[in-house]
Amino acid sequence: MGNKFVMVGGGSTQSPGILEVLRRRAQELAIDELVLYDIDEKRVSLLGQYTKMYYAEMGSLVNVTYTTDIDEAFTGADFLFMQIRPGLNAQRAVDEKICLSHGVVGQETCGLGGFSFAMRVIPAVRQIIRKVKELCPDAWILNYTNPEAILSEAIYSEFPDAKCLCICDMPISIEGAIAKYFDKDLRDLTFKYFGLNHFGWWTQIIDKDGKDLLPLLREDVLSGKIDTLLMSNDETVGDQYWIDTYKQMIKLFKNFPEYFPNCYLQYYLTPDEMVAHDDINFTRGDYVTNGREKRIYEECERVIANGSAKDSSLHAGVHGNYIVDICHAIIHDTRERFTVNITNNGSISNFDPKAVVELPAYVGASGAEPIVVGEIPTFQKGLMEMQKAYEKLTVEAALTGSYQTALKAVMLNKTIPNFSVGKAVLDDLYEANKEWWPKLKDDFIPEQKTVLV
Repeated sequence: MGNKFVMVGGGSTQSPGILEVLRRRAQELAIDELVLYDIDEKRVSLLGQYTKMYYAEMGSLVNVTYTTDIDEAFTGADFLFMQIRPGLNAQRAVDEKICLSHGVVGQETCGLGGFSFAMRVIPAVRQIIRKVKELCPDAWILNYTNPEAILSEAIYSEFPDAKCLCICDMPISIEGAIAKYFDKDLRDLTFKYFGLNHFGWWTQIIDKDGKDLLPLLREDVLSGKIDTLLMSNDETVGDQYWIDTYKQMIKLFKNFPEYFPNCYLQYYLTPDEMVAHDDINFTRGDYVTNGREKRIYEECERVIANGSAKDSSLHAGVHGNYIVDICHAIIHDTRERFTVNITNNGSISNFDPKAVVELPAYVGASGAEPIVVGEIPTFQKGLMEMQKAYEKLTVEAALTGSYQTALKAVMLNKTIPNFSVGKAVLDDLYEANKEWWPKLKDDFIPEQKTVLV
């Protein structure tokens, strides 16, 4: 018997890269059935028809189907790759612009754009996992849905028995860039890392001879020899956003040279620079909508109209390879090392054991076993404590619908400078997202005025 794979959010523009890797590696993964599932009938139909045609014309024996029926998709599933986006990139752009209009970061995982995205996506993911437990309880869920840090906290706390791994390809993308700088094969380096998703640091880069390359990288940065890294991910090469991001990452390392930072820390440590750099009239959400989205769906339409995909191709990059590599490790119990989001459980000894953290782990048939980090320094721990409190309160707000809890979460986000800005952004986001957010209770306790006698 082969495996049934389901792409949850199969109409996503992130799907093609994963679909190509699955096609190439179908035999080693024992895939005999692939289902693209989505609630968006038009998008899943476009990508579904394209994929069926493409797989067949490339000689694949995998049976490809697509559907908007969740029961049909999930029944008998062995692996579910989840990447959903309630509100699509159009709502992402709305959130970004609301935040920027108040002078704060609007990024979809880090600032209140991330808070808003979490409020949209947590209810949807809860429904999906309940369906998994009902229809295919033994299936593995590999989650790529953002904001990964908040969503993993929600999933692991409510569904501790679910066979789920929450993952992100950003760490391996940065590691690939570091390997490229040292002219090393990525597999010949061991990266030591700790943090939260989009909120972590590399502490060592060990080569095959046991030498730590981090001091060399630090020396090259502090001496001014380099001011950026060359991206190893073909999907982002030439994208000005990522070019600027990698330069900012090196700048952060120069300012805080103890450990090498995840690039997303730019939104927390230099939020003013990020806001100044953004264009409120054309945000990242607009860029994706007018770029990758337009290109992919137009290609699907062209191929369908022509009745053949022989003159078309899909690109397999880091995003697709990473999730499939993890899947391969589970199927074949290889116990390879990957960076995943997992319950701390003492791996970071001076951090909340119940909190979800991002750490290297050995992945096999039984899931992920994180590597012990030990104690972390006060600076990183302090930043993580505040961020984790924000993440937990965001989950609580999504589950309880408490406005007061939502406001507390907002005030713990490091991108928010004060109460008046935080409340104003929250209120505007809520008004713009009523179709997707849980209804918030009117439990706000206003400040009591002091009467001077």
